[in-house]
Amino acid sequence: MQENRLIRLKGASLDGTQAFPVQVEVNVKRGIPRFTITGLAATSIKESSDRIRVAIENSGFESPLANVLVHLGPASRKKQGTYLDLPIAVGLLHLTGQCPDPETGKNLLWLGELGLDGSVKPVRGILHILRQLESGSYRAVVVPWENREEAALQTRIPVISIKHLNQLESVLSGKVLSEPKTSVRIKFQQLPDSLEIYRDQMPGLRAVQISAAGWHHCLLSGPPGAGKSMLARLGYSLLPPLRESEALDLLSLRSLQEQIVVPEASRPFRSPHHTTSDVALVGGSSSLRMGEVTLAGHGILFLDELAEFKPNHLQALREPMEEGYITVSRISGSVTYPSPFLLIGATNPCPCGFYQSSHDVCICKISKVQSYQSAITGPFLDRIEIFLHLGTGSKPNRERVKIDLVRLRESIRSASERQEKRLLAATGKLYNGRLRGEEILRWIPLSSKSEELVSKAVRKRSLSIRKMLQLRKIARTIADLDGRNEIEERDLEEALVFLNSGWFPENRAAA
Repeated sequence: MQENRLIRLKGASLDGTQAFPVQVEVNVKRGIPRFTITGLAATSIKESSDRIRVAIENSGFESPLANVLVHLGPASRKKQGTYLDLPIAVGLLHLTGQCPDPETGKNLLWLGELGLDGSVKPVRGILHILRQLESGSYRAVVVPWENREEAALQTRIPVISIKHLNQLESVLSGKVLSEPKTSVRIKFQQLPDSLEIYRDQMPGLRAVQISAAGWHHCLLSGPPGAGKSMLARLGYSLLPPLRESEALDLLSLRSLQEQIVVPEASRPFRSPHHTTSDVALVGGSSSLRMGEVTLAGHGILFLDELAEFKPNHLQALREPMEEGYITVSRISGSVTYPSPFLLIGATNPCPCGFYQSSHDVCICKISKVQSYQSAITGPFLDRIEIFLHLGTGSKPNRERVKIDLVRLRESIRSASERQEKRLLAATGKLYNGRLRGEEILRWIPLSSKSEELVSKAVRKRSLSIRKMLQLRKIARTIADLDGRNEIEERDLEEALVFLNSGWFPENRAAA
């Protein structure tokens, strides 16, 4: 071994959910034996020195009795996890002449944790890292064998898997072939072809259909037995099929929490209890963990008994409802999580549930009703696009009707495809409900007659600019459900019925 030698290898790490490349510089020189790691390395990385030494020895190699300095660049960014065990070990083995020059496998990205026996252990977040790094910077990525299927879900960087350090020579000499592409499996529910509901629940079904087709946040109000929770869960079964890009997003986030053994994904349905904490709902704590708004991404976040939630918890939902992401900041750092969920809420109009019911007597004082409803504040309601009050409840002898769910799902699937064709290439968005500001005016044009109807509604209802734009989005989704390119006046009139432009009395009268 020469007195002083240096090698640079490529690794990666995570800052919250943001992946970034790490240059692993390994220097070995004569001197007092020690192993130092610099470059804002977390405890899990600093502890790797002894683990790497023992792994090298138990793999049949010799660990150098020398002064070893490992620097992880950029030095200004904190590195976490155990992703860098493998590149550090490869650098040491090359500098001591025990493995071929890694330059023969030029531009390889190394990711993996080492066991004491020299085995390469799986790590979390492999898929998430590879989807974010620039593919042109690497010829291939070397990952643990157990992460091979997860890594191969992306096609940007070829994947080479390794089980043990003693396979390094095969990897660096090009004898190990790249892993074949892995396809994500979409998990589909076994759904009925038809369903019987009460006729007075038909407006609620229509509200949920529009909500699912255009990704519009929806709130259902009504007395006990009106079918609010049933309709919300039915809305989950009506959601358009999960696209591959959405499935990869779900698996990518899941990989941050666990190793992906089966590359299978389905739309989530999260229903946290009203006693849940704000940290559990939106994310946080000292570990900056994900909340329900992120775990419900590309699926439904169902909040039953909405008025029972603490007002500050609902206020925390305002930004992710509108923007589709949430930034959680604590003293330990800051992280931005995606949160493209569809909110469906259900609530009673008062504590007993029968306020202004025509069939049951409400036992609540007006002050109690006002206090109960005040939990759902105006700024939160302003983000709700579809509202409906189901006023029948447990009326006896209600008429039942049979619903063709196959036809209903087909109309929603067709509407979602129309939206994707119209919006994805230009805006990167899939649904009308995700459009914001100028995007709405540009991609949802109206005829002169329709513009006049909107202006009249704005004056009559004193609609805010946000509500006026929501009206256009809902009308566009209704037209998509009917397979029409142009928005007609009847679409706007129906959208006005469901538009949430106030609290219970006004909307109840409209519905």
